[in-house]
Amino acid sequence: MIYKALYRKYRPKTFNDVCGQEIIVQTLKNMIISDKLTHAYLFVGPRGTGKTSIAKIFAKTLNCENPKDGCSCEKCSICEASNNNENIDIIEMDAASNNGVDEIRDIKNHVTLLPTISKYKIYIIDEVHMLSMGAFNALLKTLEEPPKHVIFILATTEPQKVPLTILSRCQMFEFKPISASKIEENLSNICKKEKIKIEDEALKQICEYSNGGMRDAIGLLDQLNAYSGGNIKLEDVILLNGRLSIEEITNFFDLVNDNKTEELFKFSDSIDVEGKNYISICEDFIKYLRNNLIDYQINSSNDVVKKFGKDNITKMIFTITDYISQMKLSSDKKIYFDLLIIRLLDIFDKKEDNVPRGTSKEEVKETKKESKKTEELVKVEKENNVPRGTLKDNPLYKQYDELMNIRINNILIKADKKSLTDYKNILTSDSEQYNLDELRFKNILSDCEIKAASPNGIVIVTSDDSIRYEMYDNFDLIEKCVQDKLKNEVLVCIYDEEKWNTTSESYRKRLRNKEVIDEIDESSVLINIKSSNKSEFDDLLEIGE
Repeated sequence: MIYKALYRKYRPKTFNDVCGQEIIVQTLKNMIISDKLTHAYLFVGPRGTGKTSIAKIFAKTLNCENPKDGCSCEKCSICEASNNNENIDIIEMDAASNNGVDEIRDIKNHVTLLPTISKYKIYIIDEVHMLSMGAFNALLKTLEEPPKHVIFILATTEPQKVPLTILSRCQMFEFKPISASKIEENLSNICKKEKIKIEDEALKQICEYSNGGMRDAIGLLDQLNAYSGGNIKLEDVILLNGRLSIEEITNFFDLVNDNKTEELFKFSDSIDVEGKNYISICEDFIKYLRNNLIDYQINSSNDVVKKFGKDNITKMIFTITDYISQMKLSSDKKIYFDLLIIRLLDIFDKKEDNVPRGTSKEEVKETKKESKKTEELVKVEKENNVPRGTLKDNPLYKQYDELMNIRINNILIKADKKSLTDYKNILTSDSEQYNLDELRFKNILSDCEIKAASPNGIVIVTSDDSIRYEMYDNFDLIEKCVQDKLKNEVLVCIYDEEKWNTTSESYRKRLRNKEVIDEIDESSVLINIKSSNKSEFDDLLEIGE
């Protein structure tokens, strides 16, 4: 007996056998029950999601002699003929190999003929987007006004290539990728019927590799069954698909993080020798990074995110995606994979502030806080004979405190909820890309809270003095980033959280009592800060003059 491929053997024969397209199936069944049929249908969606199978079932059911609840009876002569591909009134055509004008003219010449044994003459045209423009033009008039006994069912994976004049004359059904759970359930049933032993992890991996296509999943199962002798293990799935295990993917990113350049290129050579699929491997990289990011967002903890940093992982995902696009256009994919390795190494290279490779964002902030604090302690001790531990007595910081007391007054007397909501939404929203200054600002702001805003000012509050002093040190950067993001010349006020509670309550009472509170001029304090904040480079310039 000739062996029949599993995807053909388990192809659905009735609407009740269809898996994962419940909405489309129910709609078509309702059309049959109510006899509300149209003359042309267009089935669109990814490969292996059931377009052609449902087209055949629909055609058979329309002609069934004894349909029940919108399903074919599977007993009448019409159903038997259709199941054996012997119903001459159901004409299947592959537009990929029959895409010329002559083939479509042949259809035009025959549509006027009545069905031989069925109620309807049904034309199923698969991959309809492959028709030439001349063929589409020849089909147009027939598709618009066919005889009452003719129905067209068109199927395509690329609806954007079908002319709008054709699309507008069809009732379109969009097929979705089938969920992994549905595919897993169907494969499990097939394995039981075929007496195939398969590990649970191997089954899940097949479902993931199929990308929502049932036919691809069953085909892969068939291939694995032949390779493993009916006992499928996870390593068989990985080996046969030219993919990497989770351990190999984890090791790859550890090598990138540790700057093991030579080992990374040896890894690339081994992939080439083993004939593995570079694009599939890169797609697995993205899934691995994405899954860890999602786990971090849900559980607020993940070892991979902690090790590499959330921003670095995001950059890696976008970088790998870009290189996948290049690989798809190139005949030599190894070149782009090697370039990708170099690009990933660059992402983890030392930054200008000498932060170690792979250091997480949280570790970067802590390191910067401590180093900055130490530098300031030494500087203040040397220049002003201030003992260690009394950094708050730094004259420059005192001037900033004075400036913030002025600004808190000027902002609170004009504060409103709309400005607060608008500014907070803009400043806390995520962008796809950040420059270095924006990243530093984002890191600093993550430890603070926006408490108040007026049309021309914003109050940022923190309970940590070291963070407040760090913000003073980077005050021009912070104010510039705020103004750039808000697209408004707002003034920034950095305020201590303990003082905020009493200060804000005091201003609320005064404003409720309709007390007149005047604005305070800050220009003299700003001048003092700028003169005290000259860099050594500025001093050298003055000496040179």
